[in-house]
Amino acid sequence: MFVILAISDSDKHFDSAIKEYQKRLWKGLKIQNIKPTKNWTNEQIILKDTQNIIDILSKNFVSYKKVLLSKEWKNLDTDQIFDFCKRNNDIIFIIWWPYGLDEKLLEKIVDLKLGFGCATLQHGLAKLILLEQIYRIIMISQNRSYHY
Repeated sequence: MFVILAISDSDKHFDSAIKEYQKRLWKGLKIQNIKPTKNWTNEQIILKDTQNIIDILSKNFVSYKKVLLSKEWKNLDTDQIFDFCKRNNDIIFIIWWPYGLDEKLLEKIVDLKLGFGCATLQHGLAKLILLEQIYRIIMISQNRSYHY
């Protein structure tokens, strides 16, 4: 099972493409959007959002491998992501809000820090790219073509 946990207001610019991947992956995918904290200082927002993520992970996703997405971390190609997913049944990908998260608090519970290159991506676009990679991984694991 793949889960995407995203701190996000809206994905409206990418909504139809995200829904198409959700339709294709419906059995093996769950997307959980969390409303971002607002009207606080940046430091308070980071702390509150980080604690919210930790609470959700410890309550609902204890046994899952946790992958935190960011432009500053390890970039893997599709085959490397496939290898990681092949070794782990349940994976939760975390896409965070522009203010970031407290990495020191998450350090002990995150299994992999993953990037999609050094470009900063809008959160809906990052989610769409992640969905496309998950779709490819599932097609590869089933020895099916993902090209149309």
